Parts: sequence; C-alpha cells; structure tokens
Amino acid sequence: MTRLASVELKNLLESIQTWSPLAAKGTEKFTYIDLSAVDQRRKKIVGARELFCKDAPSRARQLVNSGDVLVATVRPNLNSVASVPSVLSGATVSTGFCVLRPLSGVLDSRYLFHWVKTKVFVDNMVRQASGASYPAVSDRIILNSEIPFTDLSEQKRISSVLDQAELLRVKCHEAIEGLEALIQSTFIDLFGQHKQTPVTIGDSLEMHSSGWQWELLTDVARLATGHTPDRQNAKYWNGDIPWLSLTDIRGLDLSTAQQTGEFTTQAGIDNSSSVKLPKGTVCFSRTASIGFVTLMGREMATSQDFFNWVCSDRLDPVYLMYSLFMSRSRLRLLSNGSTHKTIYFPTAESFRLLVPPIELQKKFALQVVAIEKIKAIQQLRLSELDSLFASLQHRAFRGEL
Repeated sequence: MTRLASVELKNLLESIQTWSPLAAKGTEKFTYIDLSAVDQRRKKIVGARELFCKDAPSRARQLVNSGDVLVATVRPNLNSVASVPSVLSGATVSTGFCVLRPLSGVLDSRYLFHWVKTKVFVDNMVRQASGASYPAVSDRIILNSEIPFTDLSEQKRISSVLDQAELLRVKCHEAIEGLEALIQSTFIDLFGQHKQTPVTIGDSLEMHSSGWQWELLTDVARLATGHTPDRQNAKYWNGDIPWLSLTDIRGLDLSTAQQTGEFTTQAGIDNSSSVKLPKGTVCFSRTASIGFVTLMGREMATSQDFFNWVCSDRLDPVYLMYSLFMSRSRLRLLSNGSTHKTIYFPTAESFRLLVPPIELQKKFALQVVAIEKIKAIQQLRLSELDSLFASLQHRAFRGEL
C-alpha cells in the first residue's frame, strides 16, 4: 500500500469555544473534566464532576462536544488521552488538555483518537516537553504535530479494524479485573464484612460476629524495617540481594515479588541498617505511595519506606497481604505530613488485625493461588493482544493495513 502523507493537525481541526464559569451565576452548575478524570490505562473519562460555577477552577475554560479528543499536555499525563462521549457533550474541560475537534467530513474522530494513543505520537510529545518542575507541551506543539492522513473512507476502515482489536484487549482487561474482584469477594465470603476494616487501630473494637478478635499485629508478626546502603559506595550495589524500593512497589502491588529494580550486596547489608528478610515477608509501603503491598517470593532487603511483617505460625502471609489491601483507605488516613505523607512506626505498632483461625486463612490463600493461576493466563493473553494491537497501529498509520 501507498505510504500515507503527513498533515499538520491544525489544518484538520475546528476551533474550540471557551467560557468562564466564574462569570456565570454562582448557583448554576456545570460538568467539569480535569486531568484526574481520565483513566490513563483505559483512555477513558471516568471522573467528570458537577460543580457550582462559583467553585470553578481557573483552568475550567474549554467547552467540548461529542467526538472531541482530549490530549493532556502535562507530564506524566502525556499519554492521558480520551474521546468525549455523547453524554459529556457540552462539558467544560481543563486547559491542561489540548482539545482536538476533527473537521467535519475531513478527519474521522476515531482515527484521530487512535493516532494520539500511538507510541509515535506520545514519544514525540515527551521529547518536546519542557519545564523543570512540571514538564509540559504547549497546545501549539500538539497542533503543529503531523498525522498520517488519507481519505475519510479509508480513515473509517482503519478505525474499524483498530476498534475491533482494541475491543479484544478491553474484554481481556475486564476478565482480569473480574478475577481481582473475585479474590476480594472470596475474602468477604470467608471473613465477613464488618464496619471495622481487617486492619485498623483502636482499643475499643467490637468482637467479630464469628467471635474472632482484632489483635495487635505485632503479637502475630514481627515488624521490621529497611534501609538504603550508601549510594556513593559502588561495593554496596549491583550484587545478588534483591532490594525493594518505592520504584518497584506499584508494579508489585498484591503480587509475589521475585525481582526488584535494584540489588544490593552483602557488604551493603553489613554496613547499613538494612537487613535480609525471609521469603513470605509482607511489605507495606508507608511513605509517598502509601498502602501498596507485596509479598516477598524470596529473601530480600528493602528501603526504609516499608513496614515489613514477618508472620508467625498464627498468620498466613497471603491473608495479611489482602487484609492490608482491604484496609488501604482506612490506613491511609493514619498518615501525617503536608508535603510527603508518611505513616510512622509508633502508628504501625498500634495496628490491630482481625485474626481468624489459621486453617481458614490458609484456605483463602489456596483459593488466591488458584485464581492467580487463571489470571496469569489472562495476563499472558493480554500481553499478546497488546503486541498485536501495537503492530496493527504501526501498520495502520504507515498505510500498510
């Protein structure tokens, strides 16, 4: 097929109307879409809000129509893009988005949406982002960027192919999310749902309906911390001891950690307050990314950003990991600090855990293992679908589809 010509986006778009909600009657309401309203993974608007005009943020300016494409201009949100659905036509969006309105009869909205999701487009924006604190691109940079262009009927054909391929990825994502929800419902089925979270604090806690107690977590697990060996000493790094840090934790949340981004040496352990912790240790992030939790699949060390719990024979590590997860919102309320939120050790020492019989905990752990095996198959399938979709994108915008 013929390679597609490139055309600057600004030549294929209509103008966007703006307004100032603050200039309207304060009691009037409007629908607002800010950067946080877009799910970066699903490329979808999920958090539009209704606001009174008197409460409008200064960045609430741009009026959008169904089919408009939103492209975030601030890192790390440069891959935060979405297409405006019909139910949000007439909403107001933040000036943190560049709003792209396809020229009717010239540019297909779905075609444009698929283009701004490509690695080529996103990488181009990342390269041109500037600014020390909040790297960003201007609307001008986006509008001056080029899109592979063809006639409208061909755009629609390409969009249809990519839509079908993306639908397979969405269904696979939904299957994985369903399995994750199944683990949570299994937890509730086995251990009940109480007004008190599985992990909480307080001395006057009601007894569980099954007669189980909320016990001090330190009574059924040993609390340990971590440390960062001297970064300036090369002998302390690139060894064979996995070292868990905040950089790893989001990707390892609710999973068994086998590998980490960095490794320390025995010398790094010996010459710092860092310690090697046994397989099965449950690690709970306590600073910045508060509340993420993982389970050590092998002996490891960690940074000082974690509460590390080494379980006694009364406590199953998988049960503890999910208890912390099911209590995440509650535990995050225990953090302190204006800039960098942190949960401090005296607070962790007062954590109380619902402690059911160990046999029931182990039954839950076995069910989690079974569900995780199915999830792993789905994740492998999703990886294959992602590769297929990337290949289709590449071919589509080169005129090879």
